[in-house]
Order: sequence, then structure tokens, then C-alpha cells
Amino acid sequence: MVPEVVEFRTGEQLAVWQDFRLSTMPDIISSMHLCHAVFALVESGMLGNLRDGRRLPEDGLLAGTVERIGTDFLRYLVMREVLELRDTGYFLTRKGELLTSDVSLARLGVYLEAYGSVTSRMSDLLTGKATYGDDVRRDGGPLGKHSATLFSIFHTPVLVEAMRGRGVRRLLDIGCGGGSLLVNACLRDPELTGIGLDVDADAIEEAKRLAEREGIADRLEFVVGDAFAPQEWPEVCLDADGLCIVSALHELFRDGEQAVIDMLNAYAAVLPEQKILLVGEPELRYDARDNDDDFFLIHVLTDQGLPRDRAAWLEVFGKTDLECRRIYRRPDAGPRVCFYDLAPRRR
Repeated sequence: MVPEVVEFRTGEQLAVWQDFRLSTMPDIISSMHLCHAVFALVESGMLGNLRDGRRLPEDGLLAGTVERIGTDFLRYLVMREVLELRDTGYFLTRKGELLTSDVSLARLGVYLEAYGSVTSRMSDLLTGKATYGDDVRRDGGPLGKHSATLFSIFHTPVLVEAMRGRGVRRLLDIGCGGGSLLVNACLRDPELTGIGLDVDADAIEEAKRLAEREGIADRLEFVVGDAFAPQEWPEVCLDADGLCIVSALHELFRDGEQAVIDMLNAYAAVLPEQKILLVGEPELRYDARDNDDDFFLIHVLTDQGLPRDRAAWLEVFGKTDLECRRIYRRPDAGPRVCFYDLAPRRR
């Protein structure tokens, strides 16, 4: 006997469900889970297994995972068109290849891995139950790693051209972190040497190891020092004929615009003969294009000082002892960064 199926449909119920669909909440939920799933695909080792040609569980595709969960996880990724199942096993779709490109994974890593600890405490930060810097912190390790990937692809070539155009031979990178920007720049320009300065001793040790691995340790020095205390910098920093500071200066806006002006003047004073002071800063735009709104949100939540747009930076530079000679920009990149070529003002 075939059981009778009774469906309940009412105008009110259909209207409520239609409103839910129109709200885009189904897509938001799916996007949230897909972000975590792509991250898990990488972190579990499954992406590496796929790229090594392991197409089936019996080939080792699920090595390191709980197989019964991993099997259904693969089904989910097929449902989301990240993977496709063929006769010989699982393969990345074109969508899957794009989602797991270096740029896509780095952008995901910035928001999910580096700032996930911040956005997951959004309610507490908003209501004052938690304070950024005390109760909540971004994860600097992943931030440095993923930012290095993005800068290597999008922004280091711009920095190298700016330095080459001013004849810089020894570059001081203020707040160098793990050294990737400076190392990459020196790899691209065999005549360039550099000094990296950062307040984090562990980051400086990592920068030294990176330079060793890349075979250019003889062209680079890395020292511990506070980017915002130039009067205390190690003497070796004074050997530089060019200076750059990238994605850091805007944090001083938390103390007011004058704090940024004073710091720029201090940089001009400590290296009066520098050929260029290159300030690289993200250009904040108040829209929902290319994750501009997400970029804005993480700065709001961390309360570190909001980035400014180009016009606002030019106003700040106009109040310093420096003049902006040129602006380098790469519009189609993430994050969008402007590099401001500064030099002592002509008297």
C-alpha cells in the first residue's frame, strides 16, 4: 500500500518562506559554511592530496581525516561544485581551482584565520564586554603570511619600481614583520640591499631565516626596533638611502591626525638625506565592492585607526615637512594600496 502524502500550503506560510529567500539569508549561510569548508579542505591536507593525484579514499585522499566524515565532506564539496566526481575519482572543478588559488586562499586567510578571532567576538566588542588588544587580538602569524602572498603578487613590483626610479640602493623597511616584502624586493632587484626593522623579535628571527633560505642573507640585515620610535633605532638603520612603511602608519590615527604628522616629520628628521620615503597605505572606500565593507569592518572592530582615502592622506602630507611627488597605485588588487612618494619639502 502506498501511503498518502498530505501537503500543507497556505498563503501565509508561502509568503514567509518567500521573504526568507528574498532576504538572501540562504546565500549568506551557504557562503559562511563554504568559507570554512574551503579552509578545511586546505588545512586537513585534502587539497594537497588532490594536487598530488590522490583521487579516491583508497588512494589516500582522506589521509589524516576521519574517513566517515571525510567521505560525506567530499559529497558536500560536490554539491557546492567545488569538486566533481568522475570515473577515476574526485577532481577540482574550475570553480574549485579558482577558490583555491593563491590569491583566493590568502584573502580568505586574512578574514577567516587572521581576523576570525575578532569577528567571532563582534557582539562582545560592540557592547564593550571585550576590548581589542586585551581580551581579543588578531592572529599576527597568519596575517603576515597571507599579506606576504598578496603583496608579492600585487604590490612588491610597484615598490621596486618606485625605489629604482629614485636610485635607492639600501632600503629600510619599517615594521618589516617576517621580512617577506624586503626579501621579495631584493629578489626582484639584484642591486638592492636592505634593512628590516620590527618590534617583534620572533618576527625578526623569521625574517633572517627567510633571507637565508632565499640565499640573499648577505644583502639584508634585520634588527629589533619600534617603528614609531625612530630616535631609538639601531645605528645600522641610518645607512639606508630609502625608507618604506606599509600598512602601519594609519594605526596612529587612533591618537589623532597630529600623531601621524609628527611621526612623518620624525622620519624626515632621522634620515634627512633619504631619496624617498615611500608610504604604502590601503585606500579605504565605503562600498561593498571587492570586500571593501569587510575591510572597513575589521578596522572598526579592532579600533586601531581607520585607513584614509587618497584625498585625506594628501591633506595630512600637506601639514608635514614632506611633499608628495608621486602616487603609485594598482586599482585591481586586494587590498587596494596607494604608495605615496614623499621627500623633504623644498624650501
